[in-house]
Amino acid sequence: MTPVMLMMAIKDFLKKELADDAATIPAVHLGALPSKNAENRNDPVFPLIIVRPMEGDSDDKESRAQVKLLFGTQSEDDSGFIDVLNLMERVRILLMKQRIIEKKFRIESNWKWQFLEDQPEPQWICQAVTTWTLPPIRQEVKHL
Repeated sequence: MTPVMLMMAIKDFLKKELADDAATIPAVHLGALPSKNAENRNDPVFPLIIVRPMEGDSDDKESRAQVKLLFGTQSEDDSGFIDVLNLMERVRILLMKQRIIEKKFRIESNWKWQFLEDQPEPQWICQAVTTWTLPPIRQEVKHL
């Protein structure tokens, strides 16, 4: 359950922190874009951020999880790639300044990003891989 709690914490943090931004406020989704059903037939609203789990590991000392952040913007001009890179950088700065969210999830300083080679113009997509330290699980001994 902790990786899900981490994803929800990242989503809540981004929605709150980006709401005060002067630029367009991105939609933040967990895992993927919302499914296209009767209520949601329109194309995705840009800009957007998708918070997606990748992998995790744990041992006796700590648990870690990698979370991919996908960033998407839309632009009709040739400088559209700048918008998506700026969005990604705004998020990186917010997370690195805060470092710990909900008093239990700590982002590590390694931030790896990639600008995807093939772009679905007029949309622009890039991604970042983040690594988080999760709260430890404490052993409990039940008394009979």
